[in-house]
Amino acid sequence: MTAAADRRLALLVPGLFGPAERPGGGERRFAALETVLARADRRVRDVVGFEARLFDLFGVARPPDSDWPVASVTRIVDAGVVDNDWWMRADPVHLNANSGGLILTDAAELDLTQQEAGGLVAELMEIFTADGWLFKAAHPQRWYLRPLTPPDIRTHALPDIVGRDIDSYLPYGPDAKAWHTILNEIQILLHTSNVNQAREARGELPVNSLWFWGAGRLPQLGGTDWTRVWSDEPLGLGLARLAGIPGAKLPDSPPRWLQDAPAGSQLAVLDQARRAAGCGDGEDWEERMRELDERWVAPALQALNQNAVQQLTLYTDRGAEFTLNKRALRRWWRRRRPLEHYRPSVHGD
Repeated sequence: MTAAADRRLALLVPGLFGPAERPGGGERRFAALETVLARADRRVRDVVGFEARLFDLFGVARPPDSDWPVASVTRIVDAGVVDNDWWMRADPVHLNANSGGLILTDAAELDLTQQEAGGLVAELMEIFTADGWLFKAAHPQRWYLRPLTPPDIRTHALPDIVGRDIDSYLPYGPDAKAWHTILNEIQILLHTSNVNQAREARGELPVNSLWFWGAGRLPQLGGTDWTRVWSDEPLGLGLARLAGIPGAKLPDSPPRWLQDAPAGSQLAVLDQARRAAGCGDGEDWEERMRELDERWVAPALQALNQNAVQQLTLYTDRGAEFTLNKRALRRWWRRRRPLEHYRPSVHGD
């Protein structure tokens, strides 16, 4: 690899430390990741959660008593629209009642088509247009709601609730009671939906609820020195567009990308393991982390060793960040340990 002046690479890896409990036991080992964590300079900041970390990397402070404004940013990517309206995500989900409560399945498992999403939203609009509400199915898995008056509630990010009982994660705040009533009304409407009846006739799970989260207006970005953002998820790409920074999907060949990347600070959002970590799916998490370790982190270490990259930083969704340069890479006496060893304590663990 050829040297490039002041080329810095940052990797944001939510779910790095895996599920809190891993069925089957045993320690998973990832050579490249463990090398980074063992030899890097480490610091821990009070920035917990994927959305919180990503907004923080763009200099965004959380609005007081409000959600992170995910909807307004991801809507830039899904709808191609930039405005200052108040939006919230209203994502389609399936709730399954069992002995553990109401367990949430997100749209990634529903295989919902854009036509079905549009049909469901049209049925909701027949009822809620009179209330001044606007639903938009800008993406089959990501829907948006602009109510007439923004409610005074706080919510939980959908990816953190998948596979869990929703009882402890419903909207809370001064308007929570009224919002729960609205949610019950929506569930009744979805139960009688023509689209859902057709899905059930085919043996497919219906969309029997929505998950409201990520509400607010477009944020004010702070200073950032990113020269390019690479991501397959919409929040990172939306923040890049809002900042006027080039953004693109993750490349198929990270080694080649590392060789050709321009100078400056590059941010790659590697969220492939987040869902598996949150759901407690140890096997899926291990598979995705193995791929990340081999396809991204190992080539990055090689680039660092060959002076093609001057600095490598790994950001987590639990406040910890690890920064490595070539000099630190020579700390051979710091022996590698399993990823769990580096998990920072977070309030509520």
